[in-house]
Amino acid sequence: MDGKQLPQIVAPPPGPVSSAWVSRLAATECPAITARRARRKTETGVDQDPIVWKAALGANVQDVDGNIYVDLTAAFAVGGLGHRHPRVVQAGHDQLDQLIHAMGDVYPSDVKIAFCERLAQLCPGDLHQSILGLSGGDAISAALKTAVMVTGKAGVIAFWGGYHGLDYGALAVTGYKKSFREPFLPQLNSRVRHFPYPDPFRPPFGLPAGTDPADVGRAVLHHLRDALTHPASGLEDIGAIVVEPIQGRGGEVVPPEGFLAGLREIADEFGIVLIFDEIFSGFARTGRMFACEHEDVVPDIMCVGKALGGGFPMSAAVGTPKIMSGWGNSKGEAIHTSTFLGNPLGAAMGLAALNVLTDEDWPPRVAEFGDRMSNDLRGVMAKHPHIGDVRGRGMMIGVEFVRDGRNPDGAACLYLMEALRRDGYLVLPSGIHGNVLGLSPPFVLTHEQWGGFMQAFEKHVEILGRDR
Repeated sequence: MDGKQLPQIVAPPPGPVSSAWVSRLAATECPAITARRARRKTETGVDQDPIVWKAALGANVQDVDGNIYVDLTAAFAVGGLGHRHPRVVQAGHDQLDQLIHAMGDVYPSDVKIAFCERLAQLCPGDLHQSILGLSGGDAISAALKTAVMVTGKAGVIAFWGGYHGLDYGALAVTGYKKSFREPFLPQLNSRVRHFPYPDPFRPPFGLPAGTDPADVGRAVLHHLRDALTHPASGLEDIGAIVVEPIQGRGGEVVPPEGFLAGLREIADEFGIVLIFDEIFSGFARTGRMFACEHEDVVPDIMCVGKALGGGFPMSAAVGTPKIMSGWGNSKGEAIHTSTFLGNPLGAAMGLAALNVLTDEDWPPRVAEFGDRMSNDLRGVMAKHPHIGDVRGRGMMIGVEFVRDGRNPDGAACLYLMEALRRDGYLVLPSGIHGNVLGLSPPFVLTHEQWGGFMQAFEKHVEILGRDR
């Protein structure tokens, strides 16, 4: 396996070895996680045990049955640089020989300091001061705490379809699916208000399909400003706005141009901390280093993660000095910290990943390859009416499947996930209805690998069309 291979399927997935491993896992893992295998079979009539990964390199993944796949997910967008980028791996090996664990905010490591400096250099505007964590949810929680320290207000505005993680702080602002939130509502921040996200394909407020995207964006901004202004809206406690510049798990939804700038104006007008969640969209994924740079809008805090650690779990809430000063000076013990804060191994791998992004000039390369991806997918959409929309930026693309014009077709994505997996291509569904095929491949995906995927994709889309 060299990372550039086309699929090689020797045991149709899930192979016997993978299934045996999953049965072992079912005995020791929380059944709510492993039991998804039964749910998928009930929904699709197809055995959908997961494959069990053994190795990965570049854009390839190998399972325990010996099958080699082309990964169109980058493992939840973590592997932007490709699995096991040699410089990142070497940085990890070198750090293992020196220091694996330090003491966070008490006795930091030298590599943590270098990592924070490099992150500050890459972030837009004066986003220079970080609170590090291990997950995207950590970063969101740190950002929300910071907003409270700055404004003294616990209220938060978030958006329909927004996915920010499942920790309590992050879950409170997540608007992805009510089933994620309902069991825990009594323990979540009750001062979070969710507003419509300006989805051009499915406009809110009863706006008709085909409404000019700019009008969709203006409608949401007008509604938001009106709610903040109205004396009876109950929004006098809002201290933060949390938004994804491009929604990820919510369906790769790109807001209309001017929406982020409009949020910046509203935040400034009402003294609200503006938080951008770039956990999915950051680090060249959209063809710019960060998605907010497409509009040249800088938030007060930017949350990053996923690709940040080059495969190691790392995240950060990066704020301006003005905003981060809201925490005040230490009075002895840090009131927001963790045992593994700025872990040296993660910092070393993350520092290498950040340097590779710039040394290999990935943002424009991602933009160019992403244009090919979008154009190819739109070519298929033109021939198949059950594809309602192709959208995204760079190598963060969503393909929305519909029935009868615009009704969400989640079954189509489940079918495609399994059918493409059997052909050796790994994809995931996204969107609040599960009807969007999300594509976020490693940047090192080759044109040959993409061409092979497109052949398999169109073949199965045609099968879907005949079935419908």
